[in-house]
Amino acid sequence: MAVDFDALVSANIDTIRNIARSYTNFRDSEDLMQEILVQLWRSHGTFRGDSKPETWLYRIAINTAITFQRQEIRNRKGQEKNQSLRTDASFSAGLSQDQILQDFVVGLNDIDRAVLMMYLDGLTGAEMESVLGVTANAINVRVSRLKQKFEGQFVD
Repeated sequence: MAVDFDALVSANIDTIRNIARSYTNFRDSEDLMQEILVQLWRSHGTFRGDSKPETWLYRIAINTAITFQRQEIRNRKGQEKNQSLRTDASFSAGLSQDQILQDFVVGLNDIDRAVLMMYLDGLTGAEMESVLGVTANAINVRVSRLKQKFEGQFVD
């Protein structure tokens, strides 16, 4: 099944940007976004139509983001990452909703981060299952735990 690459990217550019921002710092997010677009371009001819094009796009984007993130960690080996998590609700006062969400996302593992991004974009459990290879039931459990964790860090 042929995918109109330009139309797919145009319709999902915000999703690509959000994935890039959630897997790296703001400074490197444009580099990651470009890498995602390159990987989408390289593999768009191999799309078989087994899933929705958006689901396929998520799979490529998240796998690229995880690979990018791992490369960044390897490149910084020996240097201590100085990421501070803002977990105190009083500290988050005055921050925008986007900043609070970014602070929360930074502390998540790869799968939880992907689940959260797809959940916020309105993907169903079945669609997330096909992207991540994790059962829909396990995804629902993760979503519940992510909600509890967020409330514990930013609402209480």
